Amino acid sequence: MSANLRERIKNLLEQTLKSCELNEYVIASEYLSPLGSAIREAERRVDIAVLKKEKNDLKPYLYIECKEQKTSGSAEDKLFRALEEAKRDRLLGVHSIVVFAGAGFRQSYERWAMVEGFVREEYADLWLKRFFCRD
Repeated sequence: MSANLRERIKNLLEQTLKSCELNEYVIASEYLSPLGSAIREAERRVDIAVLKKEKNDLKPYLYIECKEQKTSGSAEDKLFRALEEAKRDRLLGVHSIVVFAGAGFRQSYERWAMVEGFVREEYADLWLKRFFCRD
């Protein structure tokens, strides 16, 4: 059985940080964001959070939401919500992306997502390396 998208992206992230010898970051799964939700007045769990060590504290540095859709369905609607959350995170000083995968997204939704800055899983490795490992 293959790992789910969150596990695959977390593994890529761990490999990227290790290969670039970046020790000032900590990775957390299902992280409870101190920023809350942009959509509703509720707590928000982020699929993957990269926290940066600053003095004696850990600060949110990058949030990664993972959306996988193997067949057509309601996940496309969740893309809109994910975008709003990512925009708000950025406004509040935390880098934020959405990684998506699967053949279940309609082509028009997939195009829209890429134009809005979403990252397809196939390009996540390159994206992470360019984001973290540039000199």
